[in-house]
Order: sequence, then C-alpha cells, then structure tokens
Amino acid sequence: MTPMDRAQIRHVAELAELELTAEEEERLAAEIGRVVAYVSELDAIDTTDVAPTAHVTAAATPGEGSAADDLAGLFRPDEPRPGLSHDEALAGAPRAAHGGFSVPTFVE
Repeated sequence: MTPMDRAQIRHVAELAELELTAEEEERLAAEIGRVVAYVSELDAIDTTDVAPTAHVTAAATPGEGSAADDLAGLFRPDEPRPGLSHDEALAGAPRAAHGGFSVPTFVE
C-alpha cells in the first residue's frame, strides 16, 4: 500500500466538497500515511489459526448455537426500570419553558 499524496487528498476533498488549505492537505497526507502504515503492519500478522468472529466479545465458538445463544448472558435483560421524574429531567436542561425543554427556533 502506498500512502496518499496531496493530489489524492485534494481529489477526495473535492469529492466531499471540502476546502482544504495546503497545510491541511499536508497534515492529512501524513496522518493517512500513518494509518496506511499501521494497516500494513496488521496485514503482516499471521491469522491462519484465528477463527473468524461475528461479535467482538467472542462469547462462544462459532457453530455452537444461534447468534442469540452465543450472546446469552453477556448483556443485562431488557427490562423496564424506573427513569427520571419530570422535574429531575427538566432540572438538567439548559432552558425549560411551559413544562418542557426549550430549544432555539431554527425553522421559521
């Protein structure tokens, strides 16, 4: 893998409709170069004996059951719990009015 040069950075920025300064192009080229170098390091790791996983927690060996079975016991049950009272919820709001949250008008 070769790192992206400034021309490629500029091309991607144009596709994303971003305006970058020369300094930003240079910085991004260097940052992406470091990412590409790291991915190259990862690519060099021998993963021949590593089983593929469908979930980062690797709860069970693939094939022992369904995906739901593999994840059983990892998370708390999805049961209702008491929440905040109306007054507690509004107490943390930057602005409240008429018994609710007050937000700035952005559509007129």
